[in-house]
Amino acid sequence: MTLPHRGGAAPSRRLWSRDYVLTLLIGHFLFVSYTSMFTVIPNYVKDLGGENWHIGVVVGAFGVLSLFVRPYVGRLIAMFGPKPVAVLGLASFALAALLYVLPVNSWLEATPLLASVPALAFLWPVPIRMLRGIGLAATPVATSTIVVNLAPAARRAEGLAYMGIGIGTASLYSPFLTDALASRFGFSAAFFFASLTALLGFLLSMALSSQRTNPASAEPAGRREKTPLIPRAAILPTLIFVSFTATTGPVNSFMPIVVAERALGNPGLFYTVNSLVMMVFLLGSGRVADRFGRSSVILPGLVSVALGMFVLMYAQNQLMFIASAVLAGAGFGLLQPGMQSLVVDRVTPRERGPAMATLQSAWDIGNSGTSFALGPVATVFGAASTFGVVGIGAVAGALGFAAAFWRDKPALPEDDDGGRASAQPLAHTEGRDRAGD
Repeated sequence: MTLPHRGGAAPSRRLWSRDYVLTLLIGHFLFVSYTSMFTVIPNYVKDLGGENWHIGVVVGAFGVLSLFVRPYVGRLIAMFGPKPVAVLGLASFALAALLYVLPVNSWLEATPLLASVPALAFLWPVPIRMLRGIGLAATPVATSTIVVNLAPAARRAEGLAYMGIGIGTASLYSPFLTDALASRFGFSAAFFFASLTALLGFLLSMALSSQRTNPASAEPAGRREKTPLIPRAAILPTLIFVSFTATTGPVNSFMPIVVAERALGNPGLFYTVNSLVMMVFLLGSGRVADRFGRSSVILPGLVSVALGMFVLMYAQNQLMFIASAVLAGAGFGLLQPGMQSLVVDRVTPRERGPAMATLQSAWDIGNSGTSFALGPVATVFGAASTFGVVGIGAVAGALGFAAAFWRDKPALPEDDDGGRASAQPLAHTEGRDRAGD
């Protein structure tokens, strides 16, 4: 049933616009720059004279500040709008990549006091990684907020799904390209590439409309001051999303070890299959979530991820290994637009930035947290056991979601005209009559 509209003319169902396309491109080039360092940084630290544990320190430094920065990013978006935050985040991302090419080691050698601290020779990239981490903590929150601000309510999940596809395509070519650049022309070429792609995103962000990407700017100043740092309505969905993000930590940390032990082939095959399947599911999951409700993609997504972890735990041949990647990729392809839309559905337009920041903090909690927490489990019970632990966590997340949201009747988000619809069960929240562009 189509809900009544207050403003006379029906709200626009048009998704594709100049600002929306610009935002998709911005997200793509941001993650081209981000994923370009996957194959470069470990070898770069080795080239500086670092050991394996130094690589861990440098790589891990990326997320040190993210968890603390994200909530304040959301507050800044509520105060100033998403465009300035995206612009500043991309500027810091581009600048940080360029700092790698500075002759820091020569400066250290020329300073006797600093030269006496050997670790500085290969740990000086740590603050650069932290600066890049701040940029990545800020920009995706801003771009996701722009997408939900631009997309009509009935096509919100669809809009977020296309954003996920734009981001996912970056990992299909960027790591391979920068590895080739570093091998042929040296590390500086790879760093220039990372900086230039972030700079391209920065230039595109400057072309965004401040007004159209931030409709909440028309609200009275009194309402802006009441924006929470962490919206209460976003907390429970974030905890459920952690049950998914927790699966990525063991995969990134221990999957290559298991693959080597069981002779399952190239561990990179998991990421390739995972990304391709994820993008295929993203093509339709947003439309399904908009038409049949968020539960229609979130529950199957969590179950699919859990199955993927259990299959990976017991994988003894390459077919099972690939099957686990398919299940995990399908799960994220279903989850991503559903979870993001669910959080936005439950908050006011002014709270969208803080809500997206809260949800994205699940990556810092789940990914980084399980990498550290499950280290002892891998030591005592074997690396493969960590997949079973997080698989059980994903099942718990699915059960928690079903208990908390399946019969929930939250207040719906504001319609495109600023009115507020009557509450419906979550499974049917967005199942409205739809019109084409």
